Amino acid sequence: MSLPKVAFFDIDGTLIDSNPEIYAQAQAPDAPKELVESVFLPTPAVQRALRRFVEAGNLAFLCSGRPPEGLSMLLDALPFAGYIALAGSYVQLGDTPLLASEGLFERLVPALEAFEACDVAALFEGPRGSAVYLPSPHHELPAMNIEVIEDAQELKERGDQLTLVKAFWMAEEDKRLGPVRDELNRLYRISDLGVGGSELTLPEFSKGSAIKVMLDAIGPHETVYGFGDSENDISMLEAAEVAVVMDNATDAIKAYGDVIAPGVSQDGVAQVLDAIMQGNKMPHLD
Repeated sequence: MSLPKVAFFDIDGTLIDSNPEIYAQAQAPDAPKELVESVFLPTPAVQRALRRFVEAGNLAFLCSGRPPEGLSMLLDALPFAGYIALAGSYVQLGDTPLLASEGLFERLVPALEAFEACDVAALFEGPRGSAVYLPSPHHELPAMNIEVIEDAQELKERGDQLTLVKAFWMAEEDKRLGPVRDELNRLYRISDLGVGGSELTLPEFSKGSAIKVMLDAIGPHETVYGFGDSENDISMLEAAEVAVVMDNATDAIKAYGDVIAPGVSQDGVAQVLDAIMQGNKMPHLD
């Protein structure tokens, strides 16, 4: 019996053509089902290609910065064997957690204090909960079904309860971080996600380190593919034997690719998966 090929997929900008404004609208409690599905599920062509890949005996995994709760629709709709969430700080194979980082919010307190000092609104996420930090009244409340905390001290007291391990902020907030950016870069891994925002994670966690945990758990396998498009995918691309970068990525991210897939809006994942299954030559960098 042949060994399975293994593929890890970033979501936003790779499986799904993400738009930050529409993404927020789709998380509103009264969002129409059609809008939600258009934001959280790949196109029919990508869904079909993923199913063909798995039906041939291969393994597909999500590899995302999103928290586990943000993956549920994808996991229900498609045959993923497990997932990496929160940019590598949570790993689950089937129903079995392999890595569940908790009790780490104290390490994020310097970031929270920087957001408070610079008046930066941020989304903090963890495996069991999320919270939006709004440091001042002029920030617009997000139309999302997520707890909003306006007091930094309250968030410090709640951080471990919510198991918060990472932060995200929108691009328009980024310019206010100038005075503290060097210190944040020293303490954390900061990635431009390419979808209108940035992500802050603890340096010991990455998609690449989580892939090693997953591969150790699944045992013998064939070629490992990684599909991505942004800075927080670099470690995943480096961990994969074949790094597939979407054409909508920046040139800096494409430099990590062994294969440049057509863009997400052209169903690039489906085209590459079909080429893998058919043994066809894929587009390589010169």
